[in-house]
Amino acid sequence: MKTRLTVLITSIAILVASCIYLPSQSDVQTIIQPPKDIQVGINSTGEVNQSNAQVYFPRRGDKPELALQSLYLSTQSNLDIAIYSLTHPTIVKAIGDAYKRGVKVRVITDKIQSAGATQKHAMNDLITVGIPIKIETHSGLMHLKCSIIDGKVATTGSYNYSKGASEDNDEMLVVVNEE
Repeated sequence: MKTRLTVLITSIAILVASCIYLPSQSDVQTIIQPPKDIQVGINSTGEVNQSNAQVYFPRRGDKPELALQSLYLSTQSNLDIAIYSLTHPTIVKAIGDAYKRGVKVRVITDKIQSAGATQKHAMNDLITVGIPIKIETHSGLMHLKCSIIDGKVATTGSYNYSKGASEDNDEMLVVVNEE
């Protein structure tokens, strides 16, 4: 697993260093040249495949919101989320649905983002079903974008859980699966 994590981190570093322009799909694969068990930007229908890692790029047409929805809906016991911006209705609904199925859900978010009208509405939807939300109050931003699903799957990257991240921004979501 350590080797795969090292390859993943190296791939991400290469990608970030090369993202001066928006590369095409063939350019990304040429730049990164991932090993066979790391699949880059595939599965844009949102189905999470059995590879150890997937990377989703919304500007290339990948659908990270559907990948997160699929992951959250398949969660069996624990879902921990640390997210700067939480406004995408598909993701908010999937979090609430996981909780309603008996999954233990915990969310932490940023104080400045949580003051915005759209995020307030999303947080109220989650609080209404009973999900505890911690609003970080330290002096800096709570700028994380990650989740841990059943202690076996982790997500990270620049991708905020918002429509802007899905439709407008240069973002990426990385899903790492222990199995």
